[in-house]
Amino acid sequence: MQLAARPARSSWKNKPFFVTKLRIAVHFSKPGNENVDKLAKVALSKASYLGKLICWSDLKPKVHAYIHTVWQENWDTEGANKLHEVLFYLGEDLHKRGEGADRKREMVMRRLRVGHL
Repeated sequence: MQLAARPARSSWKNKPFFVTKLRIAVHFSKPGNENVDKLAKVALSKASYLGKLICWSDLKPKVHAYIHTVWQENWDTEGANKLHEVLFYLGEDLHKRGEGADRKREMVMRRLRVGHL
């Protein structure tokens, strides 16, 4: 038995590719789904936002805010974690430091509070 040689990874790895999103309404125009077809047509006629593109830069802050809210809710339920005593709110001083903030001093103080030094 002879096996065919597989193409080297590099031959397909560096080639550009395109992703196409295709949505097919499976229930549309099927016998017995007349009610679903009617409801789908009504929904399409009422939805004014369909066909409008949303820029990622408009959506990105909302996605980040949602993720941060979920993280914070999970963090609030962690009562036994020793780091919870030091940092109550996630992202508290990490991204919005003032000009006078000293990161090294901040980290030493946090490590002292936790007992790492």
